[in-house]
Amino acid sequence: MKILGLAVVAGMATAAVAGVDVQTQNWAFPLSPNNAVLTFNKFDDNGGLKVLTKVEMSFNATMGALVTAENDSTLPAPNFAVNLSGFVTVGFASLSGFTGLAQGAMAGVAASDGIAGSGPDFHDFGYLADSSSGFDDTTSGLLSYYGPGTINANVFGTGGFSVSGTTDSTLKLTDFAADGDVTIKYYWEPIPTPASLALAAVGMIAAGRRRR
Repeated sequence: MKILGLAVVAGMATAAVAGVDVQTQNWAFPLSPNNAVLTFNKFDDNGGLKVLTKVEMSFNATMGALVTAENDSTLPAPNFAVNLSGFVTVGFASLSGFTGLAQGAMAGVAASDGIAGSGPDFHDFGYLADSSSGFDDTTSGLLSYYGPGTINANVFGTGGFSVSGTTDSTLKLTDFAADGDVTIKYYWEPIPTPASLALAAVGMIAAGRRRR
C-alpha cells in the first residue's frame, strides 16, 4: 500500500511530460542562383504552460539537371566528364546551415564529327544530381522564438556544371533546379500549474502518513 501511494504521487508529479512541436515545409526553385522564403510559426507557450528549451533546424536538398555534352575538339576525349558543384544555405533567426553538393559522370567520346547534338562525339549523361542535408540548433537566446507571429527561413542555392577531359565542348542543361525541405523543431518542457503542484503535495502528505 505504501509503495502504491508513492507511485501515485510520482505519477501526479510527472503527468506532464516534455514534448516537441514540429513544422516542415517544402521548397523548390530553378537554378542558378535562386532563393525561397518559408514562413514558420513561432513557439506557442500555451498561455505560459510550456517553456522552450531548444530550437532545432534541419534541411534536405537535392540539386540536379538533365545533362548532355559534346566534344568539339579535333582530338578524342577518352575521359570526357561533366561535374556538378553547388551548395545550399538556410537561415532561420539565429540558426544557419550549409551543405555542399557535388556529382560527376564520365564517358569516352570521339573527336568532333562536325554535327551538333549527335554522333560518337556526343553523350547524354541523363539526370545528374546530388542530395545532402544540413543542421543547426540552439539552447540560448530563445526569447526571440516565442510567439505570436512568424519567423522566415531563407533558403539560398547556387550551382553549376563544368566539363573536363577536352579543350572544347558544348554543354546543355535541362531543368536545372534544386528542391528539398526545412524542418523546425521546438523542444519544450511543461510548467506545473498551481493545481497540479497542490495535488502532488497532498499526495505526498498522504503517503507520509501511511508510512507512519
